Amino acid sequence: MKFFFTILIFCFCSGGLAEPVEDFQVVRIVDGDTVHASLGGILYKIRLVEIDAPERDQPFGEAAKVYLGELLSDGIFSAELSGKDRYGRYLGRLYQNGLDINREMVDEGLAWVYDRYVTDKGLYGHQEIARKAGKGIWSVGDAIPPWEWRRMGLQNENL
Repeated sequence: MKFFFTILIFCFCSGGLAEPVEDFQVVRIVDGDTVHASLGGILYKIRLVEIDAPERDQPFGEAAKVYLGELLSDGIFSAELSGKDRYGRYLGRLYQNGLDINREMVDEGLAWVYDRYVTDKGLYGHQEIARKAGKGIWSVGDAIPPWEWRRMGLQNENL
């Protein structure tokens, strides 16, 4: 059975998905844009695509992690996986009960649109609405995007 699921995921990841893979079970919320999940007894480390949430030691980092946990509180979700990143994590857009989790993180001001990797340009409209409403990261004037935070070496490596 594990072999079947592995082949299924491999096929979907190599050519893109027409439909989400169903029934991932949440194992752990790592931070605001990474979740560990199980499918068919296999652990998947999934990085939410096209967004970048604050680092855990960055302002709003813990809030982003908590909110992602709330969004996935049912414990089961679907994901469209689109390959792997340089750290070996699957890249995915997550869904629960029809809700696009990645977009919701942007809507609530708990993730930036990740300029370097975005393909869904519609996310920028959602980010602008959150910014104008002063939600989350947009409630402070000097919020530093996570990619700059990492580049400046501000993250705590011991987390």
